[in-house]
Amino acid sequence: MLLNRALLFVAALCLGSLLVSLHLPIPFLLAGMICGLLCKTFAAKAQVTWPFKWRECALLVAGYGIGENIDVGTWQNFLSQSMGVLEATLSIFIASILIAFISAKVIHEDLASCMLGMFPGGLTLSMLMVEEDKSLDPNIVTVMQVIRLFGVVLSVPFMVIYLLDAKVTGSTVAMPNLGGYHWLIFVPLSLLGAFLARKLHLPTPTLLGTILTTAGFAVVCGRVQPVPAWLMAPAQVSIGLFMGLRLDAERVLKAKRAIPCVVLGTAALIAISVGMAHLLSKRYGFTLITAFLAMAPGGTAEMALAGMSMKEDVSIILTYQLVRLLIVNFLGPSALRWALRSKYRNL
Repeated sequence: MLLNRALLFVAALCLGSLLVSLHLPIPFLLAGMICGLLCKTFAAKAQVTWPFKWRECALLVAGYGIGENIDVGTWQNFLSQSMGVLEATLSIFIASILIAFISAKVIHEDLASCMLGMFPGGLTLSMLMVEEDKSLDPNIVTVMQVIRLFGVVLSVPFMVIYLLDAKVTGSTVAMPNLGGYHWLIFVPLSLLGAFLARKLHLPTPTLLGTILTTAGFAVVCGRVQPVPAWLMAPAQVSIGLFMGLRLDAERVLKAKRAIPCVVLGTAALIAISVGMAHLLSKRYGFTLITAFLAMAPGGTAEMALAGMSMKEDVSIILTYQLVRLLIVNFLGPSALRWALRSKYRNL
C-alpha cells in the first residue's frame, strides 16, 4: 500500500510539472485530483487510499499560503460589501436547496440526502451528518458532494481562462518572497489555528483555523514569508489525491441515478454564480474574474489558489467564500431540522 501511494504521489508530481509548463491554474492540485480519479477508476484492485491525516497536514500548508494574503482590507471588504456578501451567499444557498428538492422528486430519493449532497462548501458537514443519522443514504450524499466539488474545481479555473480571458501570471507554488517573518512560522501558527478551530467547533477546522491565525498574525505583527515551492507543491498534490480517491466506482454505481441531476444542478449553480458575479463586479468595481472565483459554489482553498495564480484579489475571493462556508455549515443543520423536523428530531 505504501509503495502504491508513493508511486501515485510521484506520478501526480510529474503531471503537475507538466501542467505548470502549460500555464494552467492550480496545476498540482488538478494533477492530484486527476491521478487519484484515474487510479480509482482503472486500478481499483490496487485499493489505494490517501490517509486523512496526510490531507490534514497538507491543508495546514495550504491554509497558511492562503492566510498570508489576507490583511485589514479583507475585513474592510466585508464591512463595505456586507449586503453583496449576504446576497451572494443566500442566492447560492437557496438555489442549492431548490435543486435538491427537484433532484429528490426526479430520482425518488430521500430529500435530506439530496439537500446534504447539494450544499455548497458542505462536504465536511455532509459527512458528519451521514455518520450521525443512519437513515441518510451515504452513497447519494458522497457522490453528489464529490461530483459537485469536482465540477466546480475542474471547470471554474478553465472557464475564467478561456471565457473571461484570464491569464495565469503567477504561481501558487512559488510566490514571491517579499520579506517578513520566516516561513517556518507557519508550523506554530497552523497547529495553533487548527487546535483552536476544533475547540470552537468551526467548520473545516484545519483549513479555516490556519487561515485565520495566519491572517491575524500577519495583520497584527507584519508580513510573513510564503512557504517554498518544494513544500507547497506536494501539499497541493496531497489535497488533490485525497479528493480524487474519494469517488470510487462502487459508490457511483449505487447512486448512478443521481448523477444527471447533480451534473445539471452544478451547472445551474455555476450559471447563477456567473450572474451574481456580473452584478457584484458592476456594483463594487472589482474584476469579473475575481467576482466569479468569489462566487464559485465550493472549493474555498481551490478558488483562492486559482486567484493567487491569476493575480486576482484574493482578499475579495476569501471574504465571499469564507462567509458562505460559515453560513452553510452553521445554518445548514438548522435548515434541515426545520424542514425535516421529524427526521432530525434526535439530532
